[in-house]
Amino acid sequence: MPEWGPDIRAQLSRLQLDGSRELEIVEELSQHLDERFEELRREGLDEAQARALAVEELLEPDSLAIRMAPLRQAAHRPAPTLGARAESRLENVRQDLRYGWRMLRTSPVFATAAILTLALGIGANTAIFALVDATLLRPLPVPDPDRVVLVWERTPTTTRGRASVLNMLDWAERSRTFASIGAYAPTVGGMVLGNSAGMPDTVARQWVTSEIFTALGITAVAGRTFERADDVERRSVVVLSEAFWRERFNARPDTIGREITLDGDPFTVVGVVPKEAQLIGRASIWALVPAIGAPPRARGNHGLVAVGRLRPDASLDAAQSDLAAVAAGLAREYPDTNADRSVLLEPLHNAIFGSELRQTSLLFIGVVGLVLLMCCANVATLLMTRATVRQRELAVRAALGADRGRILRQLLTESLLLSAIGGALGLLIGAGILRVAPTVLPADLLPTVLTLAVDLRVAAFCAITAVGVGLLFGLAPAWQAASLPASQAMSGTRSITGRGGRVRDVLVAGQVAVAVVLLVGAGLLLRTLQVVEGVDRGYRDGQVLSMLVDPMSSTYPTDEAELRFYQSVESEIRALPGVRGVAWATTLPLGESYEGTSPFQVEGQPLPEGSQRPEADMQIVSPDYFETLGVTVRTGRAFDDRDAAGTTPVCIVSEAFARTHLPGGAIGRRVAIWQSEAPQAEMTVREIVGVARQVKGSPTESQDLLQIYVPMAQDTPGDIFLLVVPTSGPAAALAQPVRHAINRADTAQLVSVRQVMTLDDVAAEANARHRFRATLVVAFATLALVLSMVGLFGLLAYSVQQRLRDFGIRRALGASTRQVMSHVAGNALWVIAGGAVIGLVGAGVLSRLMVAMLFGVQPSDPVTFATVALVVVAGALASAIGPAWRAARVDPATALRSE
Repeated sequence: MPEWGPDIRAQLSRLQLDGSRELEIVEELSQHLDERFEELRREGLDEAQARALAVEELLEPDSLAIRMAPLRQAAHRPAPTLGARAESRLENVRQDLRYGWRMLRTSPVFATAAILTLALGIGANTAIFALVDATLLRPLPVPDPDRVVLVWERTPTTTRGRASVLNMLDWAERSRTFASIGAYAPTVGGMVLGNSAGMPDTVARQWVTSEIFTALGITAVAGRTFERADDVERRSVVVLSEAFWRERFNARPDTIGREITLDGDPFTVVGVVPKEAQLIGRASIWALVPAIGAPPRARGNHGLVAVGRLRPDASLDAAQSDLAAVAAGLAREYPDTNADRSVLLEPLHNAIFGSELRQTSLLFIGVVGLVLLMCCANVATLLMTRATVRQRELAVRAALGADRGRILRQLLTESLLLSAIGGALGLLIGAGILRVAPTVLPADLLPTVLTLAVDLRVAAFCAITAVGVGLLFGLAPAWQAASLPASQAMSGTRSITGRGGRVRDVLVAGQVAVAVVLLVGAGLLLRTLQVVEGVDRGYRDGQVLSMLVDPMSSTYPTDEAELRFYQSVESEIRALPGVRGVAWATTLPLGESYEGTSPFQVEGQPLPEGSQRPEADMQIVSPDYFETLGVTVRTGRAFDDRDAAGTTPVCIVSEAFARTHLPGGAIGRRVAIWQSEAPQAEMTVREIVGVARQVKGSPTESQDLLQIYVPMAQDTPGDIFLLVVPTSGPAAALAQPVRHAINRADTAQLVSVRQVMTLDDVAAEANARHRFRATLVVAFATLALVLSMVGLFGLLAYSVQQRLRDFGIRRALGASTRQVMSHVAGNALWVIAGGAVIGLVGAGVLSRLMVAMLFGVQPSDPVTFATVALVVVAGALASAIGPAWRAARVDPATALRSE
């Protein structure tokens, strides 16, 4: 008798049966084949013919299932009895996992493609979830964060204005709903601390009131925080950040009570606070601003941000009403400074994570969510294609007694195994993204106290996502495979079922639609970035070195002394080789303004309604400022030696100022300028001697900024930016020589120098959030496009493979290469067109949600939509070329023989 074992084992090999079970089946089927072989020999067939026909009959549709029917009962395990060990279900799970692992190992290309696709999607979602969790979901790292609010002063023109120190003290004393109220200066300055090398170090310093850490709920990790007596007695005390304490003082306990010299004056270190204190500013040292006993004129100076902690039994609405009543009383009591002033309470969380950051986080989570859906669709398409290849194997399992639920469970187990491996790899990818995130995130996007890292919350999200996507992409292919009739599976037919083909078409069309939506969003953000980076800044040279110079008032007590110091520094720098120009200014184009805005009134013009004076950006500059930066003086003249201290006060205004307030001519007109909004603020009347070209204050300003330039000799500031232009080469190369020049002029070594950067850096920083959003969304949109085109390629390649006989017949009947390729491309066209239309409609709706992130671009920008359509068509053609060419090159004889 022939040996039937090898033929039978070849059909059973994919089932991965244990040895005893496989031997039982081989023996049973061998007996059947022996009997059939004898029958065929008696009919006159020789041995070879009888053997081949017996094996062929066994593999005919339904034949294997009929012959193995007697073995089905043996395949079922006996039902568990009461009191028996309940291990069968766990054993089944282990068997499914072992078998699923074997199946993945037998298809390494499929497994690698699916796992990497899932890992990219899950990794991106994990990283973005960490950002969303830190900004939207996680509470601030202070005790009872819901009770901490910012207290803004509200006026008819400003809803979130800064507070005066005397108003803050009255709020704290008269309120019944606040446990404590403190305040801080929003700008972090610097203090000079000597180092062992004898060179001055500038340490980031922030002014605060004595109650600030109590209001925040922050306790000292060493020593104490400020107390009321420190303010009453005007003690020279400071509190250090924990990071600075460890870095500069090696965390020595004897630092508490130690006297250090800051800005040439002795200060006593009374405590060290944890990193949570940097919620209010990136400072290393906190010093006290005098509050208790401040002079009455301080009520008109609004420069602090107030922070309050509600009592445990007080609600936000009750506190708002309570403090509004206090503010109303102050307005009646001090009408000169507090008329029309009320308060607005804002939760600290909302203030720190503004609406722009929340919108950005939601944008990113939506983008990566769509990318993950595309990854699921791609893997689902792979599984459905693979299921058709495994039809015979699944039919044999059904013939052995496996019902639909058992097969469905096995296939879902394989899907979950894929997603688990992809999730683990995705967690590593997400951790890698978070590790490099600080290098690409805009500098001020997140407070320093928040770190983006993988923790238990992020890992749990990753695990839940992996399980969810495993079920999502695995259910449809598993159900389709488990629902296939055994007779159709065993028949070996290679045609695509109508239902499976339609599902694959829908998945690919969905991927195209999602890619179109993401590409439109990316295109709009890119167009916005182009607009803000292409804006006319108003100055000529971006290669300008800038640094903030802050001479000590105790060393340079008068304006004349400060001016002499600035002139001495300028002389030292001009003597350096490679320096083309030097200037001073209190405002950087597209950057920070140290003077801020000042109220003004043009002589001869009445006040507007409400008696609210207009405001302009006040800039104090040196005579060489306009020439150094290439800011053209359109009419009149620039500043010169005539504009010295004690001479007629003069100013230069911007084009927007002249256009808005002096349309009949600005030269020779006079404008009154107040130092602040306070009624007792000093006022200076200045003659306009020139109109300068408009310089952008922000790349996204919708209206040109009103600007007033004042000569440095007539109003010498304490803090001012130094601007140095090189003759050639990068401006940053001058940083060290300029620092040494300043030290040579500063014999006391008490000048603070900080914020060293070029004007190109300043401009890049101004556009950082637009660039960050555009870069990230473009990256994910590109990934989405690649995924959709890979899905289309896979669909077409599989379709061509299943229809090789059809294409062979077409070629045999005379179809040309062009006709066959057009046929394949035409089939793809309907899928692409359907997905693209749905995507464009969806993009038209969703793009309107991005209005707040756009500038100079409409949500329905036709250039963006047309470009996206062209990109998708080009990608589709590239994806269709390979499969279409293969179909056109089919050899009719080979295709017909293979069937």
